[in-house]
Amino acid sequence: MDFSLSQRDSARGTPDAILAGVAGVAVASLGPLASMAPRGLPVWAVLIALVGLAGLARRGALGRLQRAMPGTALVLAFLALASLSILWSPSPRAGLTVVEIAYIGLGALAGGAWLSSLPGVEARRLIGLFLIGVFAGVLLFAVEAALDFPLHRWWNHVPAGVEIAETNVPKRTAVLLCLLVWPAAMALDRAGRRGLAVALPAVFAAACLLLTSRSAMLGIVTGGAVFALAVWSPRLVRGVLAAVLAVAFTFVLPLVLLFDRVLNLDGADWLFRSAQHRVEIWGMAANRALETPFFGQGIDASRALEPEGAVSRFGTLTDSLLPLHPHNAFLQVWLELGAFGAVWLELGAFGAALALAAALLLLFGTGRMERRLQPFALALFASALAMASTAYGIWQAWWMGGMLAAGLMLRLAARTPAGGE
Repeated sequence: MDFSLSQRDSARGTPDAILAGVAGVAVASLGPLASMAPRGLPVWAVLIALVGLAGLARRGALGRLQRAMPGTALVLAFLALASLSILWSPSPRAGLTVVEIAYIGLGALAGGAWLSSLPGVEARRLIGLFLIGVFAGVLLFAVEAALDFPLHRWWNHVPAGVEIAETNVPKRTAVLLCLLVWPAAMALDRAGRRGLAVALPAVFAAACLLLTSRSAMLGIVTGGAVFALAVWSPRLVRGVLAAVLAVAFTFVLPLVLLFDRVLNLDGADWLFRSAQHRVEIWGMAANRALETPFFGQGIDASRALEPEGAVSRFGTLTDSLLPLHPHNAFLQVWLELGAFGAVWLELGAFGAALALAAALLLLFGTGRMERRLQPFALALFASALAMASTAYGIWQAWWMGGMLAAGLMLRLAARTPAGGE
C-alpha cells in the first residue's frame, strides 16, 4: 500500500516539477530575452499561455478563467471585428495579425489566472528568478550602450561601420526594459527594498540617456512622474489617465489634423526631425482614415496602404503610404477598425470603443491592488501609454508580447507575499 501511494505521489510530482522548471526558465529569461532578442517575445507569449493552461489543469482550477469574463468578452468582440475586417483589408498578413492578437489574449487570460492561483512560496520563487533576469538584462543593456553594442552587432549581424544606436535594434530593447523595470520595482518593494525599488527605474533612465530612443526616454520619464504623483494620490492619477484615454480615443483625428494642417508641426524647425516625420505620418494616416468612416481600412491595413499620389518631405514614398504603422495606437485603431468619431455607435467606431473599454478595464483594475503597490502599476500603465502613442505599431507581436510580459509579472509581484510573511 505504501509503495503504491509513493508511486502515485511520484507520478504527480514529476509533471509538476517539469511545469515548475519551465515556468522558472520562462520568467528568468524575460530580462535577457528583452536585452538580446526582443523578437523572441511572441514565442514567450505562446509558452506562457501553455504553461498557464497546464498549471490550471494540474491544480483543477480551470474555473478561474471564468473570473476574467468581462475582459474575455471584450477581447472576443474585438477579435470578431478584426476578423471581419480581414475581408476588406489590403494587408496580405491580416489573418496572421488576428492570430497574433488572439494568442496574446490567451496568454493574458490563462497566464493571469494561473499566476493568481499560485501559492505564496511558488510566487516568491518565480519573482526571484524574474528579478535576476531583469537585473541581468538592465546591466547588459547599460554595458552594451556604453561600448557601442558589440553583442547586439554580433547577434543582429550589424556591420562595424553602421551607427547601431540609430537603428531599431537597441531601441526595441530599451522600450521593453522600460516596461519590465516597473514590475521588478514592485517586487523589490514587496521584499522590503523600497530604496532599490525606486533606484531601479532611475538607473534604467540613466542608461537610456546613452541612446537615441526618445520613445524609451519618454516612457521612463512619464512612468517616473506618474509614480511620484500616485504615491500621493493613486485615485487622482487613475482619473487623469482615464481622461487622457477617453480624449485620445475620441479626438485623435482632429488633434493630429490640427498638428499637421493648422499648426504645420511637420515643418517646425524647433522640433527634431523624427518628431516632424511623426506628425507627417499622423496627418497622412488621419486623411486616409477619414475616407473609411464606417468600417475602417481593415486590420493591419497600415502596412499596405498605397500612397495614391501622396508626397513626403522626409523621403520617397514607394509602395506604401506609411512606414508599417502610424506610430500611434489610437490612430491605428481608428484607421484600421473605424475612423469617424461622430458615428460612435456605428461599426466604424466600434473598434475604438472596444479598445477604449479594454484599456479602462486594465486601468481601473489597478484600484483593486494594495495602495502601496498601485503607484508601480500606474507607472507601468503610463509608460506603456506614452510609448504606444509615439512609437511602435500596436499589433507588432513582439510589442504586444512585451506588454503582456510586463502585465503578468506585475500580477506575479502583487501575488508574492510581502517581506517577512
